[in-house]
Amino acid sequence: MHEIPETLAQAEALAVKLQWPVDQVITQGLQNWAQQLLDEGFEGGYLTAKLQADGLHIADINGQPLLVEPGITSAWTVRFKEAPHATMLAIQTKLRALIDAGKLH
Repeated sequence: MHEIPETLAQAEALAVKLQWPVDQVITQGLQNWAQQLLDEGFEGGYLTAKLQADGLHIADINGQPLLVEPGITSAWTVRFKEAPHATMLAIQTKLRALIDAGKLH
């Protein structure tokens, strides 16, 4: 799945299409969103995002771990269901702060 649902309705429709649980579609969509932001921030696919229960894991191009951001977890599926746009903006803001602070290089 490469889509990034921006609303709960989009996530639900995609879940039906893919025959996946809605939470899995939301988690994958948020991971895809984080990946897109990293790709844009570094002008290419140099970093990889993996959204897990303990945080957003970011690895370099060789797969070596760079950072785990515990403030963004797969539990954000609940947050997305309540406020999808605010959730996506929060991820964007947290990643921008990491990039600006030089924690990803």
